[in-house]
Amino acid sequence: MKEITNRFGTGILYEECDLGKNIYCVCTACMSVWSDFLSFANAEVSKGKEGKCVTPYFVGNNSNDVLNPTDTIVVLGCQVTDLAIYNDLKTAEELHEQHPNTPIYIGGCLAQRFDIELPSYLKRLDVVRKEYIDLEYVTGFIDYKKPFWNRELKENDGEFAVGNLFRHMYPLKIGAGCHGKCKYCTIRDTRGETYHTDAYLQVKEFLDHADDGVVVISDSPTVQQIKDWCHIAIRYNKPISFRNVEPQNANACRSELTSLAHKGLLNIFHCPIQSKYAGVLRAMNRDISQTFRYIEFAQDLRKHGTKVATNIISDYVVDGEVIHNMNDDSKPTPYRSRRCCFGADRLRLNITDVFTEDTLLTYI
Repeated sequence: MKEITNRFGTGILYEECDLGKNIYCVCTACMSVWSDFLSFANAEVSKGKEGKCVTPYFVGNNSNDVLNPTDTIVVLGCQVTDLAIYNDLKTAEELHEQHPNTPIYIGGCLAQRFDIELPSYLKRLDVVRKEYIDLEYVTGFIDYKKPFWNRELKENDGEFAVGNLFRHMYPLKIGAGCHGKCKYCTIRDTRGETYHTDAYLQVKEFLDHADDGVVVISDSPTVQQIKDWCHIAIRYNKPISFRNVEPQNANACRSELTSLAHKGLLNIFHCPIQSKYAGVLRAMNRDISQTFRYIEFAQDLRKHGTKVATNIISDYVVDGEVIHNMNDDSKPTPYRSRRCCFGADRLRLNITDVFTEDTLLTYI
């Protein structure tokens, strides 16, 4: 347990050593948060009987399960929109009602938001992750919930079904955190210590899972990481996907990414452009010229068969004035919610979804 201070205030964060021995973990957050705890769960397996046991379900005292009863619940939460926060808290509330005597920790980005009041029964959990862990087990540890904007999502739905992008790929963790200065973003405060791995120390992990589909996971992959992974994928002739690449970093790796796409090895490329309008980008402190350059580059990638995905802001509020980013006809998902980044004085409506092929072409 420790006390920390960030731009959202000062508060107490519990640590992995504070967790019990037998943990039921449920994730209502993104792949970055999910894969963090997944790396921890896999690392604990290697400790044998000395390690903590993470399961995707609650084990009761009277259960016939071979596992010991659950003594700790962890809810990995998101804070990207008010609906996401509501979903996190509702999940925790239901678990508390079912298991009132079991301590519940709220992890993920929501834990770091000291400006958001939590129920008294929730303990804030610091980021729990391990670096350079080959995930021997991707399923069987965490109750990874369906996205709340598509409760009807099924296991056999296509990879481009709403809310399903990357969910069935192997999450190759290459880093966390971001040093960007986007006004709306909270990642630099909510994702723990920033780190980046060396791609050439993870080649074996990549090759072990390449045939099942690999997506590199980071909040903001560096230019060097992108170039290295392009070289590795080409060298071994294995497909790869990227997530959360910033436009300026994509542009800096244009030659490498184009070569990868030309060889048919760049499967899905996710780059959050947020807007195609200079006014919105300027208000968000985004790089306007780099965003426009990437929008053109994205079309070249698509010509080579790469599936292009992005994140789009629907409307952005600056000093009480709403800047409209998308008209109703161009919004490709029914999911809309108010984003709570800096309290009531800075809110935005947000659409966070994937846009592939015709959808992205129509928008940009």
